[in-house]
Amino acid sequence: MNHVVHFQFRLAPGASVGPALLRRIWWAAARTSEIEVSRTARHNADGFIYSLSARSDLADVTNVEARLRDLLNRHLASSVSTLIRLPGPGKI
Repeated sequence: MNHVVHFQFRLAPGASVGPALLRRIWWAAARTSEIEVSRTARHNADGFIYSLSARSDLADVTNVEARLRDLLNRHLASSVSTLIRLPGPGKI
């Protein structure tokens, strides 16, 4: 099954997170090993947009989001400036 982006976030200027820590955070939040993390440079701005992907049928997305917010706050303190949950395939 294909992975889709479920969440995206930006970090405060000057902050960063490595892929290993981000995978551990995402794994703990999603409670599945079928995850992917990526980052892309922001257009017309410094920094990156981080994307968290999993199977399109990721279970209990509301609780995953709550765990993700908690874990990001614990591990990245006040570095996360924006976290958004994407609507998922066919839900726009």
